[in-house]
Amino acid sequence: MADRGYFSVLVVEDNPGDFALVEDFLLDQMEAPRISRARSFKEAKAVLLADNVFDVVLLDLSLPDKTGSDLISEIVGISNNASVIVLTGYVNFDFGVQSIACGASDYVLKDELTSLTLYKTILYSLERRKIAASLEESERRVRSFARQLSVVIEEERARIAREIHDEFGQQLSGIKMSLSALKRNGGKQTDIVPIIDVIVDEVNQSIQSLRKISNELRPALLDKLGLFSAIEWLISEFKRKTGIDGYFEAFTVQPEINKDMEINIFRICQEALTNIGKHADATLISIGIVNESTGLKIIIADNGKGINAGVLRDPLSSGLLNMRERANLIGADIEIMSEPDNGTTITLFVNSNGKEDINS
Repeated sequence: MADRGYFSVLVVEDNPGDFALVEDFLLDQMEAPRISRARSFKEAKAVLLADNVFDVVLLDLSLPDKTGSDLISEIVGISNNASVIVLTGYVNFDFGVQSIACGASDYVLKDELTSLTLYKTILYSLERRKIAASLEESERRVRSFARQLSVVIEEERARIAREIHDEFGQQLSGIKMSLSALKRNGGKQTDIVPIIDVIVDEVNQSIQSLRKISNELRPALLDKLGLFSAIEWLISEFKRKTGIDGYFEAFTVQPEINKDMEINIFRICQEALTNIGKHADATLISIGIVNESTGLKIIIADNGKGINAGVLRDPLSSGLLNMRERANLIGADIEIMSEPDNGTTITLFVNSNGKEDINS
């Protein structure tokens, strides 16, 4: 027989005849398997939690102390990334699908079992586990890069906002002072005074524009007074720009929130309001914040025409994608509910009342 490699297998089976059959199948196809047995869920749990490392768990669904999908979920949760393969005499396709949904790698009927099919099932499950682990690692790296990129972008926004406010703002203020001095010193030349007044007005408008641009890049309130004040400012700016009425309600005092989380929550609210202004045809918006036992809940609602079901399901819809990605960056859950002509509600759930630094 060709070298079939080394495997460590836990067989969770209370029937001695079924265990003996599975053991024979494993020995027939594998070079030197390490086979362990558990006769109940309690015994399997003790073995898995005792720092034993297994490649595969072969799980019978009819144990004396636990059965069905609850059994699968429990074993998967303590299997330390071992491939869990369900072996059962229960012929039901829907339950097979449910087993996979619970985290099992595969679902095999005992009546159809042979040494070769069991070996192939184990081999394929292990390969799928490797691929899944590789994908998870890739996703972690991508999210880590996205998180770092987000931090860099926000730092650059803050730097540009400071440059605009401090450098350009001061330069324009200096020009304004020079013009005022020119007006005082050249007061006898009445023909130049109106020109100076016009230029001063234009400079004042430029200073206001720079302040608005600086605030949109990085609201000063976010750094000075925190998230709640920044959201309140965001709504007032939204009302000023769009004419859409809106209000902010905080049903809690502002908790301590790490800066990255605070920025991303603010950007999600900003993206939501931008989408409402562009697409919703709303006349009223609201943002509410509730501090629940499981964490901070931010609710963004409007009374507009709602989001088309196709757009809502589209994973590439840019506005929705941006909000979901920012939620992922801080480990938050986001739920978007919408009905035609009945508005849209976006609910953001942030864990641990916003106090835990989940990016660490």
